[in-house]
Amino acid sequence: MKRVSYADLFAFSDSIYFDLVIIILFGMHFLTSKYFVALRFFVGYGLELSRVVPLIIFHIKKKYLCKTEAELKQAWFPGDLGYATRIPGDMLVITIALCYSVIAPLIIPFGVVYFGLGWLVLRNQALKVYVPSFESYGKMWPHINSRVIAALILFQFTMLGYFGLKKFSSCTLFLLPLPILSLLFAYVCKKKFYRSFSDTALEVASRELEEIPEMETVFRSFIPPSLSSEKADDDSSGDALSQVSRIRSFV
Repeated sequence: MKRVSYADLFAFSDSIYFDLVIIILFGMHFLTSKYFVALRFFVGYGLELSRVVPLIIFHIKKKYLCKTEAELKQAWFPGDLGYATRIPGDMLVITIALCYSVIAPLIIPFGVVYFGLGWLVLRNQALKVYVPSFESYGKMWPHINSRVIAALILFQFTMLGYFGLKKFSSCTLFLLPLPILSLLFAYVCKKKFYRSFSDTALEVASRELEEIPEMETVFRSFIPPSLSSEKADDDSSGDALSQVSRIRSFV
C-alpha cells in the first residue's frame, strides 16, 4: 500500500479548494451575468418598444398636472434618447460579455442577441420616436471608443489571469502582447481621430442648424385617422361646400 505524505494531502486539498473557488466565483457569477443580460434584452427592449412607462407617466401628468393644451403636449413630448442612462448599461453588458466569454463561452450568444436587438430597436426609436435636443457632431464617439478599449483591455487581463491559473503557460505567452497592442491602438486613435471630433469641422459648422421638427405634426401622426379632428373638419367643410354648390345649382 502506497503511503501518502502530508505534502501530497496539502497539494490535493489545494487543488480541490482551487476548483471550488473557480466553481463558486465563476460559476455563480456567470449564471447571474447570463440572466442579467437576458433580462436586459427581454424586458428592457420590450418596455422600450411598448413605451408603457412613458404612457403611464403621461396619463398621470395629464390627470394631475396638465391644465392647458400646451402643458398636455409638453407632457407627451418624447424627449431625446437619454444617452446618460443608456450608455452605461450597454458598457456594462459589453464588459460582462467579454470578461465572462473566457470562463463560460455560453454568454457570447446572449451578448450578440442583446446588441443585435439593440441595433434594431434603438435605431427605430432614434429615427421615429425620440427628438434630439442637441447636436454634438460626433463628440461622443471618443468617449465611447475609449471605454470600449478599456473593456477590451480588462477582458485581456482576465484572460491572462484565467489561463495563468489554469497553467496554460503557452497560451499565456502568446497573449501577453495583446494589452500592449490595445494600448498602442488606443494611442493611435487618440492622436489620429480624436481631434476630428473635439474640433468641429468648418464645413459642418457653417451649415445651418437642423430645425426641430414641428411637434404638432408628430403629435397628430400618432392619432388614428378615425379619431382625428382635422378629418372631421375637412369632411364638414366639404359637406358645407357641397350644400352651397347644390343651392346655387337650384337657383
